[in-house]
Amino acid sequence: GCINTVIYSTVLKGFAVTKRVDKVFTVYQEMRGQGIPCNTITYNTMLDACAKCCAMGRASQLLEDMAATCVEPDIITYSTIVKGYCVEGDVDRAFHVLAEMKKDGKFEPDEIMYNSILDGCAKQHRVEDALKMLDEMKASGIRPSNYTLSILVKILGHARRLPQAFEMVES
Repeated sequence: GCINTVIYSTVLKGFAVTKRVDKVFTVYQEMRGQGIPCNTITYNTMLDACAKCCAMGRASQLLEDMAATCVEPDIITYSTIVKGYCVEGDVDRAFHVLAEMKKDGKFEPDEIMYNSILDGCAKQHRVEDALKMLDEMKASGIRPSNYTLSILVKILGHARRLPQAFEMVES
């Protein structure tokens, strides 16, 4: 009875950091087999491993398991999923997650989440989507950071719209 959720979560974190998503799921199956409960942190760690390893195909199962065991997602859960889809190039799926989260009404997107989506838009050269996100970000009272602006300069520069980029940085 000494091996508990905290110890398992620490082991999961180790495998997540070293991008061993296979080991993450082996440990997860073992936890479930032993009847050791997972908490939000445990799930976030596993989702982070999926995000880092371009294994977002496995994320939906984790989300179903979270729901089935009444473990509530937090802003980090959503942020990790959004980032994971953006890293894989599935920006539409990231937009869908963002919309679901906003519809749910428990959490508001934060700067980190907006930056993940903007970065995803940059990789896919989706200028108009990025500018729409920026407007939404500003409308919700989140000031674009220097990092946010660097993403936008990259997007607009690539789209040969540098004057707009400079205008944005100055305002």
